[in-house]
Amino acid sequence: MDEVLVLGTSSAFPTKTRNHPAVYVLLDGKHILLDCGEGTQRQIRLSGLSPSLDSVFLTHWHGDHSLGLGGLIQSLNMMGSDRELHVYGPPGTGKRINRLLKTYEFYSRINVMAVDINAPKERRIASFPTHDIFSINVKHVVKCLGYKVKEKDTLNIREDLLVKYKIKSGPFLKKLKAGKNVVYNGKTLLWKKFTYPKKGKTFVYLTDLIYDGKLSRFADGADALLIESTFTSDSEDKARESFHLTVKQALEIAKAASVKRLYLTHISQRYEDTDKIMKDATHWKERLKCKFDVSVAQDFTKIRLS
Repeated sequence: MDEVLVLGTSSAFPTKTRNHPAVYVLLDGKHILLDCGEGTQRQIRLSGLSPSLDSVFLTHWHGDHSLGLGGLIQSLNMMGSDRELHVYGPPGTGKRINRLLKTYEFYSRINVMAVDINAPKERRIASFPTHDIFSINVKHVVKCLGYKVKEKDTLNIREDLLVKYKIKSGPFLKKLKAGKNVVYNGKTLLWKKFTYPKKGKTFVYLTDLIYDGKLSRFADGADALLIESTFTSDSEDKARESFHLTVKQALEIAKAASVKRLYLTHISQRYEDTDKIMKDATHWKERLKCKFDVSVAQDFTKIRLS
């Protein structure tokens, strides 16, 4: 993953400092969004990232996660974009996209491809040259999805063996990295000997859901988990009623998943700043003996994957 940038970190209401939810992910030349709340286009402009998107993955169709989609399609039309825009979402997404395209008077008709996703169990829903996207159904008041962006594992060259056997670099190394044996100066170089596996990075995005044991399995071993913590831990009843998480529950999921970094997002507008959320997170990190780094994501936070 070249870059993962959080564009919006509020919940139902945008605030002076927090936009509606959206995450921009740059995948080796492919530009995707996870959610597209109101104001997402402006956040993209402010960040300096390309507005020419390839795919949008919606968690669900509540307005704070999807109101920016119509404006995005309008802009791509006006830009004369000739690429397809793939919009993934829970069942009913295709029908909603058709209604959206009929509702607004677009200057032209960009080719929007809608994909309905139903994933009772984790499954791969999209594949790019260097990455795969996985999804799973999560429990909310409407049909909702969680997403995982996983970099494909690769093979790296063992530089120490190149030095040991006095092998000079060349185009043939690409074949070794592709898992193929090659002949060098009359000798066969075995890819299994001259390469080593490099595990790809994993980013998981979970929002608008209630506590469920399967969430930690979905996020297992993630390099970074961006997860909602709409309420502080003293508002568990309120969280349950609205099908959201508290800070404590977010940390419990992260600990069970053994993630490397945790970012909290989807903050209720009732909290004027993140001090109370961060204080709560620090408290429960110590109580739960969590070893990972925890922070409250801000708009334009860049997710670290290393």
